[in-house]
Amino acid sequence: MNKWLIGLILAAQLVGCGAESDQENTPPRQYTKQELYPDRHYVTENNWYEMVDSEKIHFIDGKDRSQIQPFPKYYIYRAKEWPREDLNDASSYDLPRVQFYWANMGDKHDPMYTAYEGQTKIWSMKTDGTDLRLVLDNMTTGGYGKMVRSPDNRYLAYGNGDEKRVYDLKTGETYSLAHGYGMPRFVWTEDSKTLYFADTKSLIYKWDIETKQVVPSDLPMTDTNVFYDGNFYSVKSAGAVRYRGASNDIVKKVTWFKGLDVDDASSLNRSISPTGKYAWAASRKYHFKADIEKETAQRMKSSMMPYILGLNGRFGGSKHMTTFTVRDYQTDKAWRWRPLGMNRTIKHNSLYNAFANNGLWFKEAQS
Repeated sequence: MNKWLIGLILAAQLVGCGAESDQENTPPRQYTKQELYPDRHYVTENNWYEMVDSEKIHFIDGKDRSQIQPFPKYYIYRAKEWPREDLNDASSYDLPRVQFYWANMGDKHDPMYTAYEGQTKIWSMKTDGTDLRLVLDNMTTGGYGKMVRSPDNRYLAYGNGDEKRVYDLKTGETYSLAHGYGMPRFVWTEDSKTLYFADTKSLIYKWDIETKQVVPSDLPMTDTNVFYDGNFYSVKSAGAVRYRGASNDIVKKVTWFKGLDVDDASSLNRSISPTGKYAWAASRKYHFKADIEKETAQRMKSSMMPYILGLNGRFGGSKHMTTFTVRDYQTDKAWRWRPLGMNRTIKHNSLYNAFANNGLWFKEAQS
């Protein structure tokens, strides 16, 4: 073999050894979480959602109203990374919204668990399950009772431990209204400038946004009320009332206790539509629907009392967000899905931004 050919073979061997050496020194490719888990939709590095089909619902009359379609299911490991509700983001307010208490992590054995992640926070999302936002995370203890958003979406009245508070989404400030008295009961005036609240069942106060002063009031409120078009509407134990303004002057009244004993007529859960026209109530045995303007009430054959009630009473939603159920009473359709991927909550939710999209809870819904 001539020297030229021997040299060529040696050179090729050296090149091959170099290539193998380069391959050995090249670090393995690092895959992103999105590549590793293609069914997840990562919003931040530690937070994601997946699309999961809604569930079949059993109805007492045997009719299948269930609508099966995908909804987001959220997994939040680092809440501070998650988008907050932003009053300047118009895209968040093209549908009505639901707000609720939720401690996003409940498993203390999870390596990512911290006291902050296990703390109760207030969240919100659109009625179609999209656009989950963090509203408030500096709560010192768990929330309780119904929370109520002002009509301009800026102020949130809520119960925090034994306190009643107002959170300003624009400035980030929190105001304490009262300490240690009864369940939270709130109602905002239409101009979002005055909040009425209960300190006990019998003591009512009002709080002024501008002066921050609390003064006594005799407004006949309960835990379910609304101001609309200059009138005040309130759902009572066994009926609903429309008052003239913030007075005790009754304009309309409807009851549903006729022929029933007190326990069967007394409502344990109540809801009212944003204009005050319609109300629902659930006693230990029955569900009732009332038309306050027509002063009529009827006992309903329903497997779900709409704890939150949309515009014109068309859409209604269940009380808790662990499993969220929505009914469209006009088309007789229903959806049930589980938006919370981790931990659960049995605390009350509430509806706000109710007039968006003409009150329709889904963009594809028809008026």
